[in-house]
Amino acid sequence: MADEEEGGGGGGGESSGGGKKKKIIIIVAVVLLLIIGIVVFLLMSGDEEEQLPEEELPVTDVAEPLAEPIFLPLESFVVNLKDGRRFLKASIQLMLSEPGAAAYLTVRLVEVKDIVLAELQELSIEDVKQSDAREALRQRLISAISQIFPSKPEWEDPEPIRKVLFEEFVIQ
Repeated sequence: MADEEEGGGGGGGESSGGGKKKKIIIIVAVVLLLIIGIVVFLLMSGDEEEQLPEEELPVTDVAEPLAEPIFLPLESFVVNLKDGRRFLKASIQLMLSEPGAAAYLTVRLVEVKDIVLAELQELSIEDVKQSDAREALRQRLISAISQIFPSKPEWEDPEPIRKVLFEEFVIQ
């Protein structure tokens, strides 16, 4: 009987030790599954966050390329910058979406050039050195030239000036 108790006690000890090992293995497996689940969830939700801002962009920032853009050259401009010691030479073209708007501006080309000259003469050397200066100048030119258009134009596009393009932009 003593042998059975020792054997039974030894056997019971092995089964309880095996039970502890099984519990540890199960706990480790559950923890690993949780970690994998969290990683997969974060990766999936990360993709959705990247896609949402692209879908929510305003229509004005995501302009489709024009099938047949119309370019209106405005020639070269040479102006003194505000500090009086430097010159800016800029060759500019307008990219338009409507032939009617191009014809309208062509008739008023002298007025358009005057507006461009006035905007360029307002620049200082510090304005030109800034990294976003050209983009700000483009926007100012678009809004200033757009004021020439009639309140009820003959063409469909309410904002026919799509871009101001600098062929040359030299400071001396």
